[in-house]
Amino acid sequence: MQVSIRNKWISLRGSSTVKDVNENDVLRVKGKFFTVTRKKFIQDLDGNTIYIVRNKFWRLFAYRAFVLDADKNIIFRIRRKIFSFHDRYFCKSDLGEVELKGNILGFDYHIYLNGEEIAHVSRKISLRDSFVLETLEDDKIDWRLLVAFVIAIDNITDQRQADASSSSY
Repeated sequence: MQVSIRNKWISLRGSSTVKDVNENDVLRVKGKFFTVTRKKFIQDLDGNTIYIVRNKFWRLFAYRAFVLDADKNIIFRIRRKIFSFHDRYFCKSDLGEVELKGNILGFDYHIYLNGEEIAHVSRKISLRDSFVLETLEDDKIDWRLLVAFVIAIDNITDQRQADASSSSY
């Protein structure tokens, strides 16, 4: 399955849309108006929350994000070291070993589950954040969970950029 994840043009909450290849809405991403942890809710078209993405509030030598199910059980724990020369992310999950390979800052990377490639993420050239997620193994993992995973990586990247811009003054 291939979907595009796009930030809305004007959104105080950080909301996004998720569309299929025919430009039909398939999911909604709703952000909270004021949130330190950049909490976002991945919802179906009826407004039911499927997954929750949030950053960790306290950062001690690492940026962290979590993907939770609707019952608030953690599915993914994603971590990126603050002081690192390489853009490497570490992910813990009960689903198995998750690994990212490629240019994560440029949003052109591959997602592996237990050594097998399951998805590819690429950035679309646009004035707003826009990504294409292509799942390769539809029977291995829910594509909606991979959407939440991509949003979690984007949350970490946004937090890093915000920290870098605030420290440059």
